[in-house]
Amino acid sequence: MDQNIKGEQISTREFFLSVFKYFRFLGNNWQLLLVALIVGSIYDIINNTFLDSEDTYSGQITFHLELEGGGTQNQLGGFASAFGLGAGAGQAQGGSLLASSNFEAIILSGNVFHNAFMREVKLGNRKELFINYFIDSSDIKRKEWGGNLFRGPSPYSEYRFKKKDISEFTPYENQILADIYTKLYNVTRVEPDKNSSLISIYSTTSNEKLTKDWIETLMGATEDFYRDMKTKKTKQILRVQEGRLDSLAYAMKYNDKRIARLTFDNPNVVDPSGIMRQQQITRDNTYLSNQYYTQLANVESLNRLIIEQTPIFTVLEPVRLPLQIVKKTGLSTRLSGLIALVAMIFIITIRKTYLDVMSENSN
Repeated sequence: MDQNIKGEQISTREFFLSVFKYFRFLGNNWQLLLVALIVGSIYDIINNTFLDSEDTYSGQITFHLELEGGGTQNQLGGFASAFGLGAGAGQAQGGSLLASSNFEAIILSGNVFHNAFMREVKLGNRKELFINYFIDSSDIKRKEWGGNLFRGPSPYSEYRFKKKDISEFTPYENQILADIYTKLYNVTRVEPDKNSSLISIYSTTSNEKLTKDWIETLMGATEDFYRDMKTKKTKQILRVQEGRLDSLAYAMKYNDKRIARLTFDNPNVVDPSGIMRQQQITRDNTYLSNQYYTQLANVESLNRLIIEQTPIFTVLEPVRLPLQIVKKTGLSTRLSGLIALVAMIFIITIRKTYLDVMSENSN
């Protein structure tokens, strides 16, 4: 038992001695390691500066979002409460989806991105879906879909999307959409200003105009999302009220025709019931008229409420050309030097092991 423990202690001691000896060996070859580190770094600098000249362009837009109105909202408060819309203002600041704490997650969500992909952008004298524009103008064809030694180029680069709802996409289209979403998600960020209520959207792509168009398109899709969510319930009620208004208008037109007919026939009719029917229809028409104008006022108030509920996006710093050029330096340079250093350690270690084995065999 004691001999086994002693043997293990000797083995552990020899292990640490071999480790220290190995590090001493690396220290004796520090010149080679330094040369490898310098050569790797120089190679990456030359490659980024002269050989790989593709730059990326970074842009930003700064804006302010106002979710609720002021005096007009107070004037319409009683009317909104009558239709069950009065709680919306308080929820916006609480735990609702549109709370300011969720703003970054909303902008970067798949729903907003996908709606942005289906928006049209103006390219010269024609309009094109942004998703097709991105496929043609970005570097996704050469990088993510360009292929390598193990697989060929992806057929995604040849596909053209048509304007339709996201829910109607095929599985094949959803795969393309996922690749584009991942690429743009990784180069887009949202930063609220800590000292104010301003918000900035940043993005970087390999095409200057594409960067500008993407930020503006994403901004527009975000504005659409907030407007639809804030006014969704009011628009649903408005459709019901407009349907009732149309029904009243139809009933009034029908009664007007009956009154006109009775007015034309009564002078030639001796029956006194004709005059009574005319008076009855006239009273009904007066009632319908009052209902119609009351309903018309409700519809107008709902339209005003929709305008008041619509969030206001005020752009303070738009995207302006030329954009900032981002050079591909920094981390990639250090990584290249580190790779060269590790490779040199591996080479000199193999060489030392080989020489030790040959020396033992010769003895």
